[in-house]
Amino acid sequence: MEIVIALLGAVLVMIAVYGLLQFGLPWIIVKLGNIDAWWSPYRTLPPPGEMYIMVSGDPDGPFDKIIESVEGYRYDEEEQQFVTDPMPRKKGYLENLGVAKIGFWKYFLWREVRYDKWEKKPDPSTEYGLVSKTRGKKKEGELPSIFFRYNMATEVKAAETKDNFPVDAILVFTTQIERPVKAFFFAGGWEVQVNAAVQGLFRQYVSDRTIEVLREEKSKGDNTLVDQIKELSNGSELEGGLLELYGVKIIDARFVIFDLVKGEAEMAEALRAIGVAERKAQARVKEAEGKREAMIVEADGEKEARIRKAVGIREEVAAWGSHPVGKTVVIGEAIKEAKPKAIGGDIFANINVEDK
Repeated sequence: MEIVIALLGAVLVMIAVYGLLQFGLPWIIVKLGNIDAWWSPYRTLPPPGEMYIMVSGDPDGPFDKIIESVEGYRYDEEEQQFVTDPMPRKKGYLENLGVAKIGFWKYFLWREVRYDKWEKKPDPSTEYGLVSKTRGKKKEGELPSIFFRYNMATEVKAAETKDNFPVDAILVFTTQIERPVKAFFFAGGWEVQVNAAVQGLFRQYVSDRTIEVLREEKSKGDNTLVDQIKELSNGSELEGGLLELYGVKIIDARFVIFDLVKGEAEMAEALRAIGVAERKAQARVKEAEGKREAMIVEADGEKEARIRKAVGIREEVAAWGSHPVGKTVVIGEAIKEAKPKAIGGDIFANINVEDK
């Protein structure tokens, strides 16, 4: 009888231990994973496509490790960056519970990420536009997940073309956090740096082209600018790109708005103004030419009239030459008409003088 009781007791203990391991212990581990305290050695795994950054010692302590759930990638602790890993992950006991073991004296890193996103504006609006986002803000009952990828947007206003016309644009781009330690510990404000780099490249690109060239590129679906935005991650031989400087990479970009209408309207107005000015200038030239021709005709007419008068006087003198007083009469009439400027003795120095 005692043997039976002992066996029964052993079975009950085994059942209790099994129940604790299967139900009680997992429950305890999961509960510990949601507590951000030094004495909790577990943390809940982040949702797919997100990561947690752990620090040691205290909440503002140095970097310790990354907990991530990024499909197709894995975090290489030695290189401190994400690398592609297409192989399915092998899950252990804790991963099947949705937790990771981190040890004691570990804390979540809380870092706010502020950026704009192109999406539907808050109700009751039905329009799409730029909406400000703040991720990673510390809130009671929430975990500080950091996205592996951020869908961002930026607005560029009045970027000047080569021929000084304004161009507006809204670009959306996807930023990938490949080196989280650099992005959140060394660079700081990576989202501001990425936004500034995209805006700067757009303005430089537009300033090298006329509005007509931009219009042709847009109509043809030219992707040169988009490709250059992606290349911002790599940088040049002399300058590090976004990946080297800030630990992030732009993997995609596109235009939501590429507004050439304002610039084209101003260009059309300028061309119209130039046309009007040219026509006015041509009219003034023609008017001046007409006045000049009229003055020439008038001068020629006066000259011809004076010549005819002189010829008439000569003819009249000739006709009166045989008359005793004829010559004196004719010369008197000539003096009256020609009004000579100088007379010496009985000789007229200048009978036919033109007015100047």
